[in-house]
Amino acid sequence: MIVSENTAKIHTVPEQKVTEKQSPPSNKRPKYVSWILIGGVVFIVLLGGLYFFKKSAPPQALNQAPQSIPQTASPSVQPTKPRSKAPGIIISVITAKGVDPKTGEAINPTTIFLSTDKSIYAVTTLQNAKIGTRIEYVRYLNNKFLDNRSIKIKKPNTNNTSFVWTLKNSTASHPVGTYGVKVYTNGIFEKEITYTVQ
Repeated sequence: MIVSENTAKIHTVPEQKVTEKQSPPSNKRPKYVSWILIGGVVFIVLLGGLYFFKKSAPPQALNQAPQSIPQTASPSVQPTKPRSKAPGIIISVITAKGVDPKTGEAINPTTIFLSTDKSIYAVTTLQNAKIGTRIEYVRYLNNKFLDNRSIKIKKPNTNNTSFVWTLKNSTASHPVGTYGVKVYTNGIFEKEITYTVQ
């Protein structure tokens, strides 16, 4: 009788070192760089939307108040009052080359002066001017503001006041052009005159 032997052979495989597969270096960015890129994209999209909105909205729509607000005036708002009425204290204003020291009246009234004339006067004739009344002028040269000044009435029954523009020395001169002088009583416009310097 033949007895067979069951033998099992164990084949051992020589131990191999398992090593991790090395991957090529990755192009991973740090996380903060990704957030910066995302933020930049969002910002550009918002700017584009704002630009589109401004371009597509009609110009008047950007400057108007919403139409849902009622346009009624509140009781405390007063309608615009008409311009103040001139008090009539300044009867006239004239320009001259001199003023009488006793009466304050104009000497040599004229509207044409030489640039070398020593003094140019604007003389106002007044009525019912009370003490403390303020007489003012605003002067323009060729329609551009030049100067202004005011005086207060200090004596009762004052009939004339005057403003004077005097050259500082013999080599000085008045600028050539057309002058306008507006006179006011307590800030309210009364009269106007023009003169020229040649």
